[in-house]
Parts: sequence; structure tokens; C-alpha cells
Amino acid sequence: MQPLRLWNDRIELLVSREAQLVFRFTQVGQGEGCFALCEGKAHVRGAELIDGLLYYDIPCCFESLVVREEGVSEPLLQLLAGTWPADIDDDQLEMYPQLHYLEQRKTGLPWRYERWYSLVGAFLVFESEQYFERSSPKESGKNWVRFIVQLRQVVDLAQVAGGAATGSSPLLGANGRDSP
Repeated sequence: MQPLRLWNDRIELLVSREAQLVFRFTQVGQGEGCFALCEGKAHVRGAELIDGLLYYDIPCCFESLVVREEGVSEPLLQLLAGTWPADIDDDQLEMYPQLHYLEQRKTGLPWRYERWYSLVGAFLVFESEQYFERSSPKESGKNWVRFIVQLRQVVDLAQVAGGAATGSSPLLGANGRDSP
């Protein structure tokens, strides 16, 4: 299957069904990059390890990770790194060019995976919601619990292409995150 294409006046973004991400600047010589999804993990207080967490290991100027138990309003884990760019109006994000994917399966990690890609100038905003089920021996009559993992990554593609942005995902890192 051909990758889906998203673009604005500065950048062209190609995303395959397998979530490989390729970006190119529309003016020749400005740079390009290619990234694939990585698998990470998070330790959540009072719960089993959540592994199979999918993210891009890419230098982000802003990243947030929220883990919730379905039916509970208070997050089990809420982490932030970096600063939201002033050039991006979060309330107007849906007005920018966007790709949306939804995958559901009866088994697998995660069993439901929804992801959005938005281009705002030279910024890529990647958002995902991943749904996991884990065993829960604590409650009688219910031997599983559902976790919802919300990840948001904002990447300055101009800095990544120019080599100015180095390192990896601030929260999840190269090998996933072991959170307290």
C-alpha cells in the first residue's frame, strides 16, 4: 500500500500503514528525515508494566505522556518535557493539514491504536491514544483492567533536518521509559 501524503507550503510528510514517517522540505537542499515507530514501556504505580507503547524516537521540543485507567478520572501517570511552541495554537490544531489512523484488533499490543499527524509550519505534532488490557488480580469478579495511554510529541522538523536537534524522545528515550 502506498504511503499517505500530508503537506503544507514547507514540508511534505509521507506516512506508511506501518507508521514509517518520511519528511522532506519542498525546497531542494533543506533536508529530510525518516523515522519508524519504536516500542517502549512505562511502569505505572499500582499497575503492571505497560509494554508495547509505540512512539517515535525523535528529538522533540515538547512531549507529554498520560496513562489513565479506564473509568478513573485521575491519571495514574502524567509526564511533560519541553515547551509547547508559541507558533502552534493548540485550540486551532484541527485546522491544519492532518492524517488520522485508527487500528483495532481482537488481540495484540495495543488492541486499539489511534494516531494523528498534523503539520503546522515546520512543526510536526504527533498524537496517539493506545488502549491496553492487563490482568488485575486485585478485584474479585474482574480479572483485567484497561489502560489508555495518550502520547503527544511536537517536533521542529527544520531543526531535525538541519542537525540542530539531537538526542531522542525526552520522556521515552532510546529504550523506553521506566517511570516511577
